[in-house]
Amino acid sequence: MPHVSHQLQQPTPVTSHPTSAAGLSLPPTQTSTPEQPQKTNRLRKACDSCSIRKVKCDETGPPCRACAALDIPCTFDRPSRRRGPPNRHAEAIKRRRLEEQANASTPGSGISSPASPTNAAHALLGLSSSPLSAESICPVETLDLLIDDFFTYIHPLCPFPHEPSFREAWKRREDLTNKSFLALLASMIGALVASFPRKPRLHLKAQKRENMFPNHMSLVQRCQKVCAAARGPGYLESDNLNVYDAATSYFLALTGVYTFRWRQGRLYFGECLTILRTLGLHKAKAQSYSQLGSLPAAMGSRANGVDHGSEKSVDNITLEMGRRIFWTMFVSVKSMEQLGASFGELVIPPPTHTDPYPPLPAEVDDFCIYPTHTEQQPSGLLPSIAGFNANVRVYCSYNALATMETAWGIDAIVDWDRQKRVLYESLRRCKESMSNLPAELTVRTDIGSPGQQNGGFYPAFAAQPQLGRDPAQSLMSPSSRTMTEQTAEERRRTQHEIQKANIYASSLATRSYLVEKYWNLCEAHQRSRQSPHSLPSSPGAGITAAGIDNMVPQVHTSHYDMIEHEMREERESIVKDLLVVLGSIDQVNMEPNADSFTMKIRSIASTLLETPDQRKGPLAMQAQEYLSAFLKILMKLERTSPANSEADGSSSPDDEDSELRTWADLREYQLKFAQQGGLLGLS
Repeated sequence: MPHVSHQLQQPTPVTSHPTSAAGLSLPPTQTSTPEQPQKTNRLRKACDSCSIRKVKCDETGPPCRACAALDIPCTFDRPSRRRGPPNRHAEAIKRRRLEEQANASTPGSGISSPASPTNAAHALLGLSSSPLSAESICPVETLDLLIDDFFTYIHPLCPFPHEPSFREAWKRREDLTNKSFLALLASMIGALVASFPRKPRLHLKAQKRENMFPNHMSLVQRCQKVCAAARGPGYLESDNLNVYDAATSYFLALTGVYTFRWRQGRLYFGECLTILRTLGLHKAKAQSYSQLGSLPAAMGSRANGVDHGSEKSVDNITLEMGRRIFWTMFVSVKSMEQLGASFGELVIPPPTHTDPYPPLPAEVDDFCIYPTHTEQQPSGLLPSIAGFNANVRVYCSYNALATMETAWGIDAIVDWDRQKRVLYESLRRCKESMSNLPAELTVRTDIGSPGQQNGGFYPAFAAQPQLGRDPAQSLMSPSSRTMTEQTAEERRRTQHEIQKANIYASSLATRSYLVEKYWNLCEAHQRSRQSPHSLPSSPGAGITAAGIDNMVPQVHTSHYDMIEHEMREERESIVKDLLVVLGSIDQVNMEPNADSFTMKIRSIASTLLETPDQRKGPLAMQAQEYLSAFLKILMKLERTSPANSEADGSSSPDDEDSELRTWADLREYQLKFAQQGGLLGLS
């Protein structure tokens, strides 16, 4: 595979013909005179032997005098190398040309583009002379570290696959015999590298393998090619389609989104949702085995060879993983809707009595889940899935609003009084979901001073003297890695901190979304009162209103008269909480959330800044300068993100240095904000 790796990364240089090199050096002639000394020309290229031995090559060859004296062949086969820094633009063009040639020589390639997954798979298979395996991505030693990183940093947010089953299959090296497992592994590593690129980069540096991949995008593309080759054509038509095919599609979508390839993200998100629905894993009741099809033994099912006509319930691991993937898709779709993106193929209808959502995943760790049963979680040990479910409840808080908008349309005024009640109750339920969090996931916002202890989520400023500290700094010294490996307790604490950051950002984004929705509907209602004939009507308004009344509690009308005042107060509360999180964003806990965290926070800050002055409270007016400064830094951080590279995936160490400088700028402004009193300085 080293030869294959070289073929994938290094373009074939254009070599000079030996005769042309020799022809440029003119031998001395007898017509030369002392009055006009001959001007000697330097050879453009030494022969291979002289070049290797670092000796001067004369101009009589081939063969040259040195080769003739040693009685060895005098050849000019070594490629010419251009002096100076590498020309990345030219290398990218040559690399694309090689891929196009490989695609053109592949039979049956049709008219698909060179960048398509099918052609990428053909190109990889054409370049590889050995069977496809996990080592087609990178060495096993590096993969072991990347798998550990995935289950530490990504699994708390996307809790699949089933960790014990996956590690058991990896230990048996099922990637050599099970292409579905290899595709899943490649997609997992691709999602990890796309969302948290510095950890893989430091692993490679620690192992002296940094030259294997010029940048993290080349590793991401390698993972995508291996995944496409492992899946092969027609994988959706396979009788063995299973829940982990949906997981593979989700990770490919995540990789696309985190590398700003939105079309790829949409396609694979839609594919993931389609697989879940086809397998029936989006339903509340467990599906029978005959409806799901067979599952590979490595993933927890032992159903190979079972008669497809028999009705057997699906195994417990598959059921739990299906629910986890569904709710992860649910959160992803809701997040995209809050950011203003709405795609028809990614619509998840609100739940109904006849078609409810599946239950939330069981709040137990993976080691408690077996194919036939689920054991109880050990007492005193908070499962990682508890933080995942808490984040899901935040987005479920406004299901009634989703039902109303599905029936009446988005931002349509049909029954203003009921619509106000729905918005108010959605906001109340969102805040209530945050009030019931366990202690390990509780976020404290009552920070009085920069150095005050705050439960671990907001790091004390004095506790972090290094602005550009690196969470994987110990990897730079391989000898110290065994001394700094995380214990099980430290790993669990890290996972809880990552989930805290995600839950808090989701809550802030949802509250801001609901408040802005309320004010937008207020303006639409005022316009409709000025033009009564423009008021839209719905033929089923009465039936829908009755259904909505069953979804929200019946409270005395006078209570809802205070909604406008409470919405103004809520905006002030959002400003306060946003300043707290902006003043203490931790790079360690933010990076695994990738750009989703940055986009959520940036969207909230932008919304608050663009709000008309008549809607802003005193705190919002005072905080405009701080919010504007933080917003500029976050936008700069997004632009300099390694994921936001050129279309050909090229990036340079300068890009990474720029990102680290932006993190340092953010930390410097956080310190400045704290030294000026933080929130207390605005009151």
